[in-house]
Amino acid sequence: MKNTIRMFVAAAALAIAVPAYAQGGGGGGGGGMQMSPAERMARQKEQLFKDITLTAAQSAKVDTIMMQAAAKQQEAMAAARSGGGDMAAMRESMQKMNAERNEALKAALTDDQKKKFDENVAAMPQRRGGL
Repeated sequence: MKNTIRMFVAAAALAIAVPAYAQGGGGGGGGGMQMSPAERMARQKEQLFKDITLTAAQSAKVDTIMMQAAAKQQEAMAAARSGGGDMAAMRESMQKMNAERNEALKAALTDDQKKKFDENVAAMPQRRGGL
């Protein structure tokens, strides 16, 4: 009886874990599927503004800044891909663009919000230049 229950629990765990991993929930922090630009922006906004309550005006300004930054980065990526691209130079360029974006975002915040924003940036994974 105990073995049957254990087998059932193991099967249930696999039934849940395998689809979650396949949908990007497992391990490597991004999963096997690429996020759309809108999904990536929403995720970045969620991470950057965690525990920060934005006014409607702030939220609209943040969305505009993030969309402009995403378009600029997308153009840079396309240019790098078409020209063979130096990955080290691209990484440095992306880090610079992210820093510029973050400064523009902070300009829309109050002093208290800026402190929390800086904490959120510091807590983000650094594998891609700090988002």
